[in-house]
Amino acid sequence: MNVTPSLSRARRTRLKLLAPLLAVAAAAPAAHALNASQWQAIAPSLQAALECRAAPDTNSAAWKALPREEDGSLKPISPAAGFTLFGLPVKEITAYIDDSDGMGQSYSAELGASVAAVRKAARLNAGGGRETKLGSLMVSEGSPVTLTCTVPGEYDERDYQEN
Repeated sequence: MNVTPSLSRARRTRLKLLAPLLAVAAAAPAAHALNASQWQAIAPSLQAALECRAAPDTNSAAWKALPREEDGSLKPISPAAGFTLFGLPVKEITAYIDDSDGMGQSYSAELGASVAAVRKAARLNAGGGRETKLGSLMVSEGSPVTLTCTVPGEYDERDYQEN
């Protein structure tokens, strides 16, 4: 990943943590389609997490019913028709939550839009990101275009120094 010198140390650390999560998401199998009642129950919570506004209630019955991978992360989800994020169409959703809270959380949406359209709609800065009260919102530069909300966990590398 090409990181510009203007990125803060904290952002570089988050990018280092985000890279493995995005790699797992890229290698994920086909997305799981939820039925209409499941989608209606979980869509508002997923939208808030994907927009980096609020973490989902992971203790809700709707959240617990979502299909899981072996590591506990959600299997990719195909959203219901017409689901948008910042007004842009969403093709697939992935989420990772570290139950120990060491590595934090990430919520990603594969969007049917260009990087420029995502930057504008999500009000991202020139570097493709924006800090929120919940975490960091960033757009991928590759294909497919993915918008990810990364919520830091308790593990912190800010004081780490290589010898």
